[in-house]
Amino acid sequence: MNRTVRFHAFSTVLPLAVVLLLAIVPLVFLLAHSDATVTLEWASLWRTLAFTCGGAFVGTMIGGALAVGFGTHLMPGQRWLLAAAIAPIAAPPGFWWIGATRLTTALGSASGPAPAAIVAGLALAPVTLVLVLAALRQVPSNIYEAARLTLWPLTRIRAILLPLIMPSLLGGFLLTVILLLGESELPFLFGFRTVMTDVVTTFSQTFDVRQVMPLIVPLLLTITALGIAAGRPILRTVFASSRGAQGVNPTSTSSLARVALALPVAAMAGPILGYTLAAVRGGAPGRTVVDTTTIFASIAEAVVCAWFTVALVLLTAYPARRSRAAPIFVWASLLVFCVPAGIYAIGWLAVGQSLGGYAVHPLIAHAPRGVALAVLAFFLGYARVPRSLEDAGALAWASRVRQAHVIVLPLMVGSLAAAAALVAALTYADRDVASLLLAPGASRLTLNLYLASANAPSATLGRLALVVLGGAAASLGLAAAAPAILWWRRG
Repeated sequence: MNRTVRFHAFSTVLPLAVVLLLAIVPLVFLLAHSDATVTLEWASLWRTLAFTCGGAFVGTMIGGALAVGFGTHLMPGQRWLLAAAIAPIAAPPGFWWIGATRLTTALGSASGPAPAAIVAGLALAPVTLVLVLAALRQVPSNIYEAARLTLWPLTRIRAILLPLIMPSLLGGFLLTVILLLGESELPFLFGFRTVMTDVVTTFSQTFDVRQVMPLIVPLLLTITALGIAAGRPILRTVFASSRGAQGVNPTSTSSLARVALALPVAAMAGPILGYTLAAVRGGAPGRTVVDTTTIFASIAEAVVCAWFTVALVLLTAYPARRSRAAPIFVWASLLVFCVPAGIYAIGWLAVGQSLGGYAVHPLIAHAPRGVALAVLAFFLGYARVPRSLEDAGALAWASRVRQAHVIVLPLMVGSLAAAAALVAALTYADRDVASLLLAPGASRLTLNLYLASANAPSATLGRLALVVLGGAAASLGLAAAAPAILWWRRG
């Protein structure tokens, strides 16, 4: 009997374990190319960490403050404001900065790691915002209500709320550092070098894996260490207990707080207005700024990657949803997600070269991070499903497929839709994978936008940016549509 139970437990986790192992194949292949005698390059890593820690500090402060505001106050249109506060993560930080420089040329002279860190922090503040907001929904209501009756607001936040959300703040900080380690566009725009700029530049010139391994190995070691450190607070957020009355009960907000919470809308509207003004000032458009093939390929690539990775994780993670190995899967997925997409592209290029010059499609390089993000979203969504409800479905003699389709998955549709949208956003916005893996003559919208920002007229850049925005909206909408249809047809 025990052997049968162990075999059943093993068979439930095996499919997801295989998927995650396949995701790290390019990383294993890269490390196999690393010579034990090679001299690792650490100098650019310390410079990179200074930039990433500065950006993470800014993002953590802004994201944490916004999360406390949204989590403890009620105001008209709060959902739309919250969506606007999270939206900047759908585009790379460089996109917002280029648009801001079109709003006023005074910004164009900024250079160096310090202003780049501020821009990066503003763009990635949603990372901490989401984590802290999730933590606020798990704060025991009675503790905060008692503090609300007896303590002043600032004292209440400092003495009660801040210690409760500190793990999420720490997790947001570390995760932002990890994401910025893969940022290569902002350093180019602000005139300094990081590990990823050196990796992409060196590999683009030589296409020799051994030339970039002294840079890649320290980066992977750093990401692994930070991922392990960030894992515990993130696991606490994902698997937080939902027993009892949970979450802070929000109250009506003051006019000053409304203005503060509306600032993300203004921060996002500024760059968009800059692009729009640049496009309008150019007069009537001449030739088309981008061909329809590029538009279709950019949107289709993002949507297909989102649908494929979410469906694959759904099929493999659902049997393992109650496994004791779930925290291990979440932790492993976090590490897989934190590796920059450009590193996966280089790894798959190395695999293709070893297979006789096989051309690797960009979707293959995007898939590992998409799978990892979908795994995180799946277990986050399932942690909110009442186990009693699922057990009741089993007692009703419903088949396992029907239990999943009618009872479990509809309660997870928000997490699945968010995962699909985020995978599509990351795939659509990526520039490094496109520059490394696209065939000669092929292009993508965000890559074209970055190239146009160097020397194209402002009118052309503005029109191209508006096309990029429209493509991003289409990608996110189509990607999230599949889980929504799953919920709509659940009966």
